[in-house]
Amino acid sequence: MIQKSRYFLIAAAAVLILGVGGGLIAYLAYKRAASLPAGIPAEVRYVPADAALVAYADVRAVMSSELRRELVPTIETGSRKGRQMMSDFAGIDVEKQVDHVLAYVDASDAQAPDASQGPRAVMLVQGTFEQARIEQFIRDREGTVENYHGHSISVHQKGQEEMAVGFVRPDLLAVGQASLVRRVLDLSNDTSGKTQDLTGNTELMTLIRDASGSTAWAVGHFDAMSRGMRLPTSVSRQVPPLRLVSAKADVNGGVKATIRADTADQPAAEQLREVVRAFVALARLQGGGKPELESALKSIQLSGTDKTVQMTFALSSQTMRALAPRNREPRSAEPGTPTPR
Repeated sequence: MIQKSRYFLIAAAAVLILGVGGGLIAYLAYKRAASLPAGIPAEVRYVPADAALVAYADVRAVMSSELRRELVPTIETGSRKGRQMMSDFAGIDVEKQVDHVLAYVDASDAQAPDASQGPRAVMLVQGTFEQARIEQFIRDREGTVENYHGHSISVHQKGQEEMAVGFVRPDLLAVGQASLVRRVLDLSNDTSGKTQDLTGNTELMTLIRDASGSTAWAVGHFDAMSRGMRLPTSVSRQVPPLRLVSAKADVNGGVKATIRADTADQPAAEQLREVVRAFVALARLQGGGKPELESALKSIQLSGTDKTVQMTFALSSQTMRALAPRNREPRSAEPGTPTPR
């Protein structure tokens, strides 16, 4: 083999190796980013594996739903508190700027003795944002803006706690306790895969796969779920030991919902079914004379196998309108009554 031929073969081999190697690296990188099943938000990679509760809402779908259009005139002003808080804290218009939200409750919150302080949680808000405007909004309210490992994070002191807004990406915000926001940003920077995210939690991911595609869902450990719901003691005492709970809902002209509970063992599942049957029977007895509730009560179906109990039901727009809190019109003051300040 002449010298030129050897150089040609060596150069061709080098190009081949670089090309295949580069393609393999690109393939693996793509595979890591694209390995989530359809319908599961990519933001689960920024949630730690030990999260106690994870919830999702397709805000755009809810805002454009027929159900919301029907309920808006009857929704109590106080029920819009969440949207107002987001606007007051970060200047974000939920209706116009947000596409969907993925939130999680930190594992440490599940063991916290005091539920009155609210959960330690983070919202991952995906949408269209103006970074400079949000940062200035927080500065105007005595907040500070800093760089955290290549990400902009705006911090505001709220009582004894630091709240923050961090830009994971230009179209994705992390909003919540500052320490948890920084943890999200750390996960987003971890390309090595050494830090385990939610995709490594087999139990919760199984529930998320089952709920994916729904307008809204929540999955997690029962302790965390019950803390968020603040169940009355009389109710919680009747509930047998539960491990995991999930709920999903599809929203359009009404709501179709499914609640699933995974119990500790089969006897606990049977006990839970009996509790649910008794609750449904009582509800049908008390609500049988109300036409707006009859269809919802008739739609309830109880199922499940072994350790799993599942209940499905549907709520029409008429039922939702009957259940929704009404706007409270301000009462006119009687003559001589001092005006509240």
